[in-house]
Amino acid sequence: MWLVEELENSIDIVELVSRYTKLKKAGANYKAHCPFPGHTEKTPSFVVSPAKQLAYCFGCHKWGWALKFVMDIENMEFKDAIQVLASITWKKLEWFDNENYKIKKNIYSLYKDATNYYKKALGNNPEAQKYLYDRWLKKETIIKFEFGFSDSGIALYNYLKEKWYEDNLIKESSIFVNVPQRKDKFIWRIIFPIKNLRWDIVAFTARILNSWEPKYLNSPSSKYYDKSEILYGLYEAKKAIVDKDFVIIVEWQMDVIAMQEAWFINTVAVSWTALTDKHLQNLKRLTHKIYICFDWDKAGQKATKLAIENTKNKWFEINIITLPKWKDPDEILKSWKDFNEYIKSALSPIAYYINNSKFEITSIEDKKKLLLELLEIVKNYTDPIERDFYLKEIAEKLDLKENLVWDSFNKIFRKKIKFGYEEEKINKKEFSFEEIAIWYILLDEKNKEFFKKNLIFQKTLIKDLKDLLNWELNIINLPLDKRDEYKAIALQIQIEQETDNETNKQEDLLRITKQTNLENYRKITKELKQKMKDWDDEAFIKYNEIIKKAKEYNLK
Repeated sequence: MWLVEELENSIDIVELVSRYTKLKKAGANYKAHCPFPGHTEKTPSFVVSPAKQLAYCFGCHKWGWALKFVMDIENMEFKDAIQVLASITWKKLEWFDNENYKIKKNIYSLYKDATNYYKKALGNNPEAQKYLYDRWLKKETIIKFEFGFSDSGIALYNYLKEKWYEDNLIKESSIFVNVPQRKDKFIWRIIFPIKNLRWDIVAFTARILNSWEPKYLNSPSSKYYDKSEILYGLYEAKKAIVDKDFVIIVEWQMDVIAMQEAWFINTVAVSWTALTDKHLQNLKRLTHKIYICFDWDKAGQKATKLAIENTKNKWFEINIITLPKWKDPDEILKSWKDFNEYIKSALSPIAYYINNSKFEITSIEDKKKLLLELLEIVKNYTDPIERDFYLKEIAEKLDLKENLVWDSFNKIFRKKIKFGYEEEKINKKEFSFEEIAIWYILLDEKNKEFFKKNLIFQKTLIKDLKDLLNWELNIINLPLDKRDEYKAIALQIQIEQETDNETNKQEDLLRITKQTNLENYRKITKELKQKMKDWDDEAFIKYNEIIKKAKEYNLK
């Protein structure tokens, strides 16, 4: 299509991809961690070729020129991706726009026009302007974040109707409590537009000028606005996050605004929700270093612990910025203190837990209890380097010898796994040999080749194992609960094997293989015997083949 060709010829693939992830020069090409949703990797395998104007991931095998790249990474349809490329290249798609316009204006343009109305209303309201200037906000900041003010639901409705918006779309926007009555839900409030990564306005937060309650009102979740995915300020912060290679995450919009105004532009806010997997998916395209800076109150501390938990084993380096009690970033900046000092003194997750524990580490008994709690946290880290780092930090912080901490860790969490069951069962379930084989593959990729070569009835294996052996299934594509279960058991096997020699490990693999083959042999022959009762000719032939193979592998 000439349109696609024209758009793709007007944009540099390197510039396009750099909007989504941090690229590093690698010879004639550029490399990065894969930015595509659903693919997490520790070593960069995503390559962008300026010469071919092509992006390709050697890990998940997704690839594409500019248009396909946008469709995949934004999970959008062809026509929407065309619009994105057009906005980047400043190409006007008259035939495309006019046809779309005749059908109806979309929700994004409605939000944009509503924002324009709110901005004009702010310019006409001295009281609202005074509120913002009293918060030390500069005119440039007000323009950058497109602040506005809701002064009249009737006037806003009439403005939207003049722009040819239909009532059903106005209702869908959730701006009005009641469309027929022209009642704006954000009336007499400062308006904060919320944008997605494409700079579309998708929702609003509104703050009251006086002491009325509630202080803040928000647009509800919708198919356009998922607060578990959108980070406030991320569009404005993207470039700074890539340049500085870390992101600061705060709780509220005003904190983002204050931080970015103070040149900490790599700051975003979760806004009314916990830090989620969807947030992290967007951030991992830009950086793998996160600084959490939530409030000191009970809710803020709970959100901090939840953020630490949610980032565990996802290849992020997490640091926690601790501010003085009852102070938020906005207040710190207004006190003229250097916020860089708080960044430099940020805590690791383990140091954060120690600082906020209820135990007194000068007490021997309290130190024992705290150690147990910390080991409970560390046991869930699957990366051996990360685990080693935190165990060393525990030893240092609690003034204990490293070998003592390691001995305690191994003693408590080395759960002897026997084939088919555990002495201490996980979720009180028994495990099959095929599941155990999956754990061993997760421990060492070489084990995959061993099982692939020696498991003889692969068509009857459970789906996850079969996919790992034949289709190179990536573990991150498994459901979260199953993935975490596999990783947890793999970690325990790894801990147990730390004292095993290679002979013992090889014996384990042989035992798993033989038992898996034996179980599948019994299952297949049972099914064939049933068919043979019905004089199924193919069953007789297949049964003889299976018996022959079983004798060959000493299963019979």
